[in-house]
Amino acid sequence: MTKALLYARYSTAMQSAASVEDQFRLLRQRADREGWSIVGEQADRAISGTVRDRPGLNCAMQAIENGEANILLAEALDRISRDQEDLARIFKRIRFRGARIVTLSEGEVGSLHIGMGGTISAVYVEQLAEKTRRGQIGRVEAGRIPGGNSYGYRPVRKLREDGEPERGLREIDEDQADIVRRIFHEYAEGRSPREIAARLNAEGVPSPRGGHWRASTIIGHRQRRNGILNNELYRGRILYNRQSFRKDPETRKRVSRPNAESELVTADVPTLRIVDEDLWKRVHDRVASYGDRPSHMARRPKRLMSGLLRCGSCGGTVTILGADRWGCSSHKQTGTCANGTTITNAVLERRVLSALKRELLHPDVIAAYLEELKTAADEARREIIGQRADRQQRLDELQRESDRMVDAIVRGVDPDQFVARSHAIAEERRSLQSDLDDMPDFASMVAHPAAIQRYHRHIADLHDALAQDPDLQPSLRAILNDLVEKIEVMPRQDGKRGVDLIVHGDLAALLQIDQAKPANPSDCTVKMVAGVGFE
Repeated sequence: MTKALLYARYSTAMQSAASVEDQFRLLRQRADREGWSIVGEQADRAISGTVRDRPGLNCAMQAIENGEANILLAEALDRISRDQEDLARIFKRIRFRGARIVTLSEGEVGSLHIGMGGTISAVYVEQLAEKTRRGQIGRVEAGRIPGGNSYGYRPVRKLREDGEPERGLREIDEDQADIVRRIFHEYAEGRSPREIAARLNAEGVPSPRGGHWRASTIIGHRQRRNGILNNELYRGRILYNRQSFRKDPETRKRVSRPNAESELVTADVPTLRIVDEDLWKRVHDRVASYGDRPSHMARRPKRLMSGLLRCGSCGGTVTILGADRWGCSSHKQTGTCANGTTITNAVLERRVLSALKRELLHPDVIAAYLEELKTAADEARREIIGQRADRQQRLDELQRESDRMVDAIVRGVDPDQFVARSHAIAEERRSLQSDLDDMPDFASMVAHPAAIQRYHRHIADLHDALAQDPDLQPSLRAILNDLVEKIEVMPRQDGKRGVDLIVHGDLAALLQIDQAKPANPSDCTVKMVAGVGFE
């Protein structure tokens, strides 16, 4: 007895859910004509044929392997799969069970159908991608932007003579351009990306996606040429083909890889320049000074408090004067400051770290910060979930539309009539995927209570740990820089011998506690000056 299992699929926004019922109606008619018994129907709605793990197809394959059916009946071979490797695998599994694949388009499917059908689909997809790439290169050479909109610009709405929109035109958004210039200037002056982001957030300046600024948004990735500081458009230069995307044959996930310099496509657009060349060069000289050297060769301060100390009397720098003692450099070098007090490095570190432990272990400080952090994280999470869903939905719609065009071409429609639309789809998909790739994961926005417990353990014996393992100093110092703006050194107010230390800073970097190695400071010895969280 011939037992047929019907399978239907649609994958394009140009079709509706009724497409599945249309397919089933035709399949039932075929089964009735052949006298086959229909034992089940499985469908995958709005899922691309390039996706391996489809619920409907999985159930159909399981039924065949269980002996419930000996024919898999579909409208066409590409309804079952568009991937050459997957199609061959499905065919082999069905043949091994003594079953057959039959389609309305190809009839009973054999090895030749599998080879030719899979090859035709694969070759067309490759040719379509190459045509799209050639079209994008032409747009770049014509001074058009091939991808999404960058921060600092807005799209120009203009129609061509045929009434179609002219895509890829941009103009400078002066309000956002001012922020771009500010970021470049502040980085060139020595501020860190994290510090710049914190200042922008404190002033309520919206990020490119409307939320909070992050250090990664500013510094980006040098090799991948993303982030504010690496965007060549700000120097009036379009850069195309920065990355290549390949689908991992095992995981089926897209993997991006930076392209070689020789593969880049560029075009000068002076009208879109936001940052002058001198500023661009100063910024990238600084970026290169960090990025081109191995971390073990990077020049690091010799002492934990280097760069943080200021004279409480004159505001000048406090440096090592000799015999490992800190003192006001103006008093020592020019005599213009009356603050002649000094403090040994060992005493300074012990007092500062003791104060850090005392302040950061205070339950009220931790509780207040965690509550504030939870509120901010929940808000950011909701925002990202919505943005991710919107972009993924649009990507799925574009994938379904692309599948529909491939279907039409396989059936004999002239491919040339789809070229323009294919270019537009590829441009929009690149922009959407770039947005998704740049979105932070939820884990990076959460400070779990367990992180605070680990934090307690880390700083419980901070000074002794640093003494036993000097290699902890770079990690500790990086955190200290985030938490402490400056430490003022001044003569004791009670007239006794020694110094008073006044620490200015906040708890903003507590979010990074669990990502750091050893411990995390936050404040100083004798007196704390309230920033965010220092009270």
